Amino acid sequence: MKKFFSLLLTGVMSVMLLAGCGNTANDSSPASSSTPSAGAEERSITIAQSANFSMGFAPGVQSYEATYYMNNFYEGLVEYRDGEYLPCLATDWVSSDDGLTYTFHLRENVQFNDGTPFNAEAVKLYFDNMKSVIGTSANYGQFDMLTTEITVDDEYTVSFHLSRPYYNVLNDLSMVMPRGILSAAAFNEDGSLNTEYLMAHTPGTGPYMFESVNETATEYTFVKNPYYWGEEPDVERFTVKVIPESKVAAMRAGEVDFIMGSDTLDANSYLELSQVEGITGVISDFNFVTEFIALNDEVAPLDDLNVRTAIQMAIDKESIAQNIYFGLRTKADSVMPADMPYCTATVTTPDYDMDGAIALLEEAGWVDSNGDGVREKDGTALSFTITYPSTGVYDNMVLFFQSSMAELGIEVKTNPIDLMAFMQQVFMEDNYEMTAYMSYWFPYDPYTFVANMYPSTDYTDPSGIYSTDPQVAKALANMSDTESKELIGGLYNTDDPTVVQEIYTAALDCANESSVVIPLNYRNEYAVFNSEVIESYTFNSIPNHVDVAAIQLR
Repeated sequence: MKKFFSLLLTGVMSVMLLAGCGNTANDSSPASSSTPSAGAEERSITIAQSANFSMGFAPGVQSYEATYYMNNFYEGLVEYRDGEYLPCLATDWVSSDDGLTYTFHLRENVQFNDGTPFNAEAVKLYFDNMKSVIGTSANYGQFDMLTTEITVDDEYTVSFHLSRPYYNVLNDLSMVMPRGILSAAAFNEDGSLNTEYLMAHTPGTGPYMFESVNETATEYTFVKNPYYWGEEPDVERFTVKVIPESKVAAMRAGEVDFIMGSDTLDANSYLELSQVEGITGVISDFNFVTEFIALNDEVAPLDDLNVRTAIQMAIDKESIAQNIYFGLRTKADSVMPADMPYCTATVTTPDYDMDGAIALLEEAGWVDSNGDGVREKDGTALSFTITYPSTGVYDNMVLFFQSSMAELGIEVKTNPIDLMAFMQQVFMEDNYEMTAYMSYWFPYDPYTFVANMYPSTDYTDPSGIYSTDPQVAKALANMSDTESKELIGGLYNTDDPTVVQEIYTAALDCANESSVVIPLNYRNEYAVFNSEVIESYTFNSIPNHVDVAAIQLR
């Protein structure tokens, strides 16, 4: 079974398990510097989320809820902010002329929160051990797969030696999930992850660390890292409270101070809370996820470009953004938002034009000859099933799509299934006609999305190049397999930004023309907070990740 799918299943399991950790306080951790002095009021907040940290806090394990918090505990060598890769645990770096060696000078006088030193040996240990955890899947980029050797040049200098040039090195290293650096305590003697230890420890260099969890695994408490090297955060302690339902009521009642993200709070609930006195809503300005409809062009008559184009033309994307998401999302005109690096497309998707879509089908011979509302041609009816996760995220959008297709003369049957079943049926079995799903998010995209346009899911290919997403693997339907393999394969042979941009533009243009992956809207992110406790919140470059250090209290 593909490693990527096992990671997906792990993530799904963590969503479904709402209890069971039961770990107690981290007794071996040093006393927190956030402990208030006598008579002082501790500056703390409570955050609501839907599920617990059932898989612990290992950045190399795709634990769904923990992913959103990893940046509070762990840091990478570099970070991405406002369009640039900036120093973090590395102060500067240089690459060799041939692109095969990257040398990083590390920040000195940094300690992990368990008191052990951060240095080049710690970096080498971490990356050597994590290579087997991350594996060779392209979903986290290729950095670990391409690293042939890591050398400690001196106490605070480390070099990574690659088998070939790779344009995305800095982006891969900015992924705190899974490349936030852990101390040696996170590993067993054989180099494997100490998963038991990581259930109740966060041995990183970030601003916060795990303190305790209650017996029902419904309240997790985190405190400031006493050894943190950076600017001291305003929040001294925060509690994550697991509230699968009734988060709106909890916020109204003052039981929680902060709720983050459209995966945690739907658009209607965000609008409701943001209008309540004493509660403030904020929205990010960075489009970082694409919600889409995917068509299987290997299923007739979806192999007909005219049919696919008509389907896309019949979707009023602006209406979805405004009426389903209440203006909190942006209509999509390309498979990847232009906010993303390299995502410059010269071709956009077709505009909404129901009359034009109807005319296109009729010109292609698709007519409703028996008056049942469904067009047919040569005995084949335009009738399809759309399969999507029954998480509640896609329901209203799918109903809108179904109604639009009925107006066009296409019957769409709905098939909402459990998320694990969706992963099995779509990702493993490639068994679908239409799907509703979404892209990953930055910093995994746009690289993961574009790399997954490679038109083969054969992970045994000796080249080591394959797609882990059958939906996206079909995106370049207007090219031959040979052409698309050559195009996307080019990303595996260059670190030249000009060449990379040319590949991205060609791939995005073709995907926009092919109407296999039909982008509907771009998701930014939102949060609500108790404005009597919190003064402001600033989104970081991964807007759906909770950044507690970016919270300013009253």
